[in-house]
Amino acid sequence: YAASMWTVSINSAINDGQNAHYDESCSSTLASTFSNGAKDPNTGVATTDLYGKCTTTHSGTSAAAPEAAGVFALALEANPGLTWRDIQHLTVLTSKRNSLFDAKGRFHWTMNGVGLEFNHLFGFGVLDAGAMVALSKLWRTVPARYHCEGGTVKEQREIRNGKSIQLQITTDACRGQDTQVTYL
Repeated sequence: YAASMWTVSINSAINDGQNAHYDESCSSTLASTFSNGAKDPNTGVATTDLYGKCTTTHSGTSAAAPEAAGVFALALEANPGLTWRDIQHLTVLTSKRNSLFDAKGRFHWTMNGVGLEFNHLFGFGVLDAGAMVALSKLWRTVPARYHCEGGTVKEQREIRNGKSIQLQITTDACRGQDTQVTYL
């Protein structure tokens, strides 16, 4: 499910900026929220428990995903017309790297083609509810998702570690059709 285009994949970070030991690295991770994972068991997320009381030790991605859902609910309250694609765009554009880091040094922050930093543990960073709500109020819905087959590459090419590979695909971008691609 994490790699589905309709999923907003959320990971968790602990309060000192590291990834939690149970997190998985994945290129589909869009963002993170803070959760427990530090040595102090009382640094979790406050919520209701199974016994009708409160707990401050809720943790893990079990806490991170509902936190993200709460942020998305605030964005939808600010702009009820948001679509699933809008939420993904807003997540990417408003998440913050802050002081997140991989203590094991495996996954470094990388700049993508439009100048946004991304990490396979944290996605585009920690969700920023204030920034997402503020941008939601001004947001114009992105166009519907269209599919246009652009061609195929049938020749086999060796992909070498640390080397670039360039593939050229000829396409008319479905010009003149309802699914015409005008931008990516």
